[in-house]
Amino acid sequence: MVFAVLPLFITVGLGAPAFAVGLIEGVGDGSSAVVKLFSGWYSDRIGWRRQLAVGGYGGTVFGLGLLVAITAWPQIIVARALAWMGRGLRQPIRSAMLAGSVEKKDLGKAFGFHEALDTAGALIGPSVAFVLLSTGHSFRTIFGVALIPGVVCVVLFALITRDPRRGRPEPVSLRVPLPPNFWRLMVPVAIFGLGNFATAFFTLRAAQIMQPELGRTGALAAAVGFYLAHNAVGAAVSFPAGWLADRVGKAPVLAAAYLTFALACVVGVVGHGWLALGLLALLVGAQNPVVSAVEGSLTSSLVEARRLGTAFGFLNGINGAADLASSVVAGALWTLVSSQAALGFGAVLCATAAVVLWLRQPKPV
Repeated sequence: MVFAVLPLFITVGLGAPAFAVGLIEGVGDGSSAVVKLFSGWYSDRIGWRRQLAVGGYGGTVFGLGLLVAITAWPQIIVARALAWMGRGLRQPIRSAMLAGSVEKKDLGKAFGFHEALDTAGALIGPSVAFVLLSTGHSFRTIFGVALIPGVVCVVLFALITRDPRRGRPEPVSLRVPLPPNFWRLMVPVAIFGLGNFATAFFTLRAAQIMQPELGRTGALAAAVGFYLAHNAVGAAVSFPAGWLADRVGKAPVLAAAYLTFALACVVGVVGHGWLALGLLALLVGAQNPVVSAVEGSLTSSLVEARRLGTAFGFLNGINGAADLASSVVAGALWTLVSSQAALGFGAVLCATAAVVLWLRQPKPV
C-alpha cells in the first residue's frame, strides 16, 4: 500500500525532484543490504532465527509508521532506512526457512508460490490506496491504514510459522567458501542489480506517459492503476514461472526474466499512451516476482542446507548494494539528463546480465 503512493508523495506531495526518489530508494536498499549480510550469517549459528525474523517484521512496521509524521522529504530517508533494515533482518531467514521446508525438486514452485502470495498482497494494498486517493483522502491517511496489515503480519508470523531445523545448527566457518557455482550466479545477479532500479521510477514514468492525454490528476490515478496492474500480472505468473523453472531449468527462466526488465525499459523510453502503459504493466509485472522467486530457488539448489542463511545473506546483500547504486544513478540521470537516459541505462545492464547468465549457467548440486 505504502510503496504504491510513496514516489507520488515524495514528488507531488512534498515537491521533491526525481533524484530524491532514487536517493530514498537507494539508501533503503543499501541499509537493508548491510543488515542482510549479518542476518543471514548469524541465523545459521543460532536456534532462534524465527524470533529474530519476527523482530525484523516489527522493525519494518515501525519504520513505515514514521511516514505519518513526515513534513519534509529528507525525513523519509530515515523512515525508509529503518523499515528496510527490518526487511533485511527477516528476509534471509524467511528464505532459508522456506527452502528448508521443501524438497529440492520443488524449490521453484515453493518460491514461486510465495512470490505469488506476496504480490497478491501488493495488489490488494495499492487497491485500497487507490480508493482512498480517489475519495479525497490524504497520503498520510494511507500510511496510517497501512499499519493495520503490518501489525497483523507480525502477529501471524510469530504465532504460525515453525523453523524446519531441529536443534541448534552446527556452524560452518566463514573460512570455508561457498560453492563456486554460487559465486558464478552472483556475477549476473550483481550486473542485473546495477540496472534494476526501483519500480517507483516506472510509476513516475507511467504518470509522464499519460499526462498529455489525461492531465495531472488523471495521470496520477493512471500511475496508481499501473502499480495495481503490474502486481496483478506478477501474482498471476509467479507460480507458473516457478513450476517452469523446476521443469526446464532455473537459469534459463531467470535469464528470460532479466531480459524482460530490459524490454520494459525500452517500452518506457519509446512508448506513449494507453498501449505503452499496458505493455509497461505487463513487462514490469512479469519480471519482478519471477526474478525474486527464481534467484531464491536457484540459490537454494546450489548451497547445502546448513549454509542457506549465509548464502541468502550474500544474495540479498549483493542485490541490495546493487539496488542502492542503480536507484541513485537512475535518479541522477532522470533529474540531470532525462527519464529516457535512466531507462536506457537499465536496459543495457539488464540485457547484459541476461546474456552472461545464459552463457555461464551455474549447475545445481
